[in-house]
Amino acid sequence: MCGRLEIDMLPMVAEVEKALKKIKRPINVSVMGCVVNGPGEGQHADIGIAGGKNKGILFKHGKIVGTFPEKELVPALLRELDAIAKEDEQKLAS
Repeated sequence: MCGRLEIDMLPMVAEVEKALKKIKRPINVSVMGCVVNGPGEGQHADIGIAGGKNKGILFKHGKIVGTFPEKELVPALLRELDAIAKEDEQKLAS
């Protein structure tokens, strides 16, 4: 955790962990509490979020792909994870 933590991160982590149960392939997901260092420290991740004061960012492979209000940050990540899960289902069905 970062000393600059300004979000309630633990419930976010729990929600993301629950969503990851649907993913059928190895994936690295980063949930960071600091937008200053988050994308750099989480660049190894396939996808991740980093929170700041009342907002945060969604990033993929260390590159920022969106900025969201805090309450929309986890839902944005969950939409991305749902899309990955659907891709997995389609590949299994083929």
